[in-house]
Amino acid sequence: MPWTTTREVDRFLDRAAHFLAEDVVANNALLTEAHFWSRLPGGTDDACFGWWEKDDVVAAAFVLLPDHPVLCSPLHRSAASGLPAAVPGTDLVGVDATDVGAVTEAFATRGRTFRPRSRLSLLRLGQTGIRAHPRPEGHHRLADVDDLPLLRTWFAAFHEQHPEDRSHVAFVIDQPLDDRGLLVWEVGGQPVAMASRTPKIAGMVRMGLAFQPSQGTRYADAAFDVACAEAARGAETVLVLSGSPEATDTYTALGFDCVMERVVLQEA
Repeated sequence: MPWTTTREVDRFLDRAAHFLAEDVVANNALLTEAHFWSRLPGGTDDACFGWWEKDDVVAAAFVLLPDHPVLCSPLHRSAASGLPAAVPGTDLVGVDATDVGAVTEAFATRGRTFRPRSRLSLLRLGQTGIRAHPRPEGHHRLADVDDLPLLRTWFAAFHEQHPEDRSHVAFVIDQPLDDRGLLVWEVGGQPVAMASRTPKIAGMVRMGLAFQPSQGTRYADAAFDVACAEAARGAETVLVLSGSPEATDTYTALGFDCVMERVVLQEA
């Protein structure tokens, strides 16, 4: 069975949302990115979505947004074999670590060599909740629309520091603000840090950017801790992505458990 692809995110969600929601941990990236895209104004002609069926039931899916890797659900070997034909122009593919061999072999049959570029660990907050950092001076509050210019400025500063990050400002700032999922930390009545999360989808949220423009991380850490605790009060599953062993150790100390590994493959 070949992949079915579409430029229409609503059509994709109509067909694949149930499959994705059956495993919100493994499919968290596809769920969050597709729902994010569905809320953007205007058309979606520059994105691509796909699903693969077995016995007329969706059994695999992918999401491809502009300037992003293809994000794949866990893949049957037959689904992996057909992936190169479904996304012929891509040079970055994000897969479950267990699917690296099948996906690289599939592209190799078409004369294309893909190799691991980066690894990400996905962690889930444990049942005991967040083990918070020592709390600094100040307090948290929910961000509101009056904070938007400052938060966008902070996001731009974050991008200057991390140009490799491909996140969209609407994904990190605008939509979390609309969904009451963005906190600021204040000292002396002035915002000094922020922490965001994705909207809740199928009982799952994923923690997003925790940032402070000044040196250090203690205010951003405090905002992140509170944001995690708030998320856990409203969601069954609270996730966070880690891009380094050091970050994974930090999240583990806070009460997160590693649940899966993701690999981004790049064409050589």
